[in-house]
Amino acid sequence: MRVEFLDSTTPLENAACEEHFFRARPFDEEPRLFFYTNSPCVQYGRNQNPLCECDTVWCAEQGIPVIQRISGGGTVWHDLGNQNYAFILPRSAYSPDKVLTLVVESLQAIGVADARFCSRYSVWHGEYKISGSAFALSGPAAMLHGCLPFTSDLARLKRALTPSANASQEPRKVASVVSPVANIAPLCQNPDTCRTEFCRILAEKAQAAFA
Repeated sequence: MRVEFLDSTTPLENAACEEHFFRARPFDEEPRLFFYTNSPCVQYGRNQNPLCECDTVWCAEQGIPVIQRISGGGTVWHDLGNQNYAFILPRSAYSPDKVLTLVVESLQAIGVADARFCSRYSVWHGEYKISGSAFALSGPAAMLHGCLPFTSDLARLKRALTPSANASQEPRKVASVVSPVANIAPLCQNPDTCRTEFCRILAEKAQAAFA
């Protein structure tokens, strides 16, 4: 498995990188794992109406881009306190349970002992969601990507993901499941280094699992 850390923090550049390798033909049979961080943005799933998922007017006033993903799943907030990962795999190797198990084991290794994933493939600590994930399948390729708030601005997350009052007049399509969110760093043994350690451990586990 090839592991890469993307230098850009521009949301559209990172989304384009994911999509490029996901849609590349002929498909590179070597699995890839990307790590990246985005500047503040809102990303919504391919089957969602953004007017029902976030306050698009407030986001525009704040200069926060609202971007549609090529994957499904719910609407999420990204900022520089958020760690993102993306697995791009041959479809024959696609296994959400396998990938989320690696993520959970990596979180447990940095001190989040009770981390677990649920049937919707989000990761939880107690009653708080600490990671979401989304999937895309096309031809011979599969992508599974997720985000983890280590030190995200949860107040801005809540503000951005609160739809405006007239959103009820819009067709909802597929609605997000609203959940309480917690940052990961305060849960860890070493808050200052846990994010780096998480990436290192996940990369090692992924290389072993998809050798």
